[in-house]
Amino acid sequence: MNQPIAQRYVGVWRRSKLRRGTSPWDLTTRVYWLQTPRWHADIRVPANRPDFSGVRSIRECSDAQLAALLEQEAFCGVTTVEGEVCRWLRQIDYRLRDTDDFGRMVFAGNDVEEIGIATDYYELWHRLPDSVGPSFALTRIGDDAERRKAYLCVAGEYFVYMRDRALPTSPAVRIRSKIALGSAQRDEIEAFLDFEASFGRIVNGRGIVELSTLPWREGALAFETGRLAAEINVPLAGESRWRLIEGSGDFPLVGIDVEA
Repeated sequence: MNQPIAQRYVGVWRRSKLRRGTSPWDLTTRVYWLQTPRWHADIRVPANRPDFSGVRSIRECSDAQLAALLEQEAFCGVTTVEGEVCRWLRQIDYRLRDTDDFGRMVFAGNDVEEIGIATDYYELWHRLPDSVGPSFALTRIGDDAERRKAYLCVAGEYFVYMRDRALPTSPAVRIRSKIALGSAQRDEIEAFLDFEASFGRIVNGRGIVELSTLPWREGALAFETGRLAAEINVPLAGESRWRLIEGSGDFPLVGIDVEA
């Protein structure tokens, strides 16, 4: 099992700038990287994503809205650190990236610079003060979870919930290639986009979504901490439920009202 990473990594990091090679600076994309002692979750939503008012599902999206959703990024997995080099080993990925993700990290208090090694890029991150606190990662287990992986990562007052698309990897990769060539059918695009990554805040024991790859989820209730505790401590045989990932942190049971 991979060892927990240094505590200075743990928390939620907001990106303020990105530059790839000589391309213009990206100063507007909304990016949050949540890091637990072992697992990470990352969501990236372009600032120019169009309005989705009145839309309640992927099927209700216009072609232009579907195209905008394809510009988003999200991934979740295990983090390893060797010296200054940090690696993000993705378990589920909105874009199905097939290259390694690693960079050199230079810390300065609650800021960290990420500098490309294999490719030329630079990112500047800032840790959110309210993200310092209890941190852990959960995975969904049970019959449905076998078909569609789901994770919940928490750091302080923030969370990222991530649920994979129902498509197996091979057909999803084929659809990704068809999308790039402009030959994908609408139903294929809809199936590819059925991947939820939701970032939000925990208020009074309720996780409320603030930013999501599925825009109609914003403002919705993602979970209640009492119910999470009940599932973790009083598992129901044969039912889909949350389980603490070993080595990913400690679920803060103190002060949580466990529902029978």
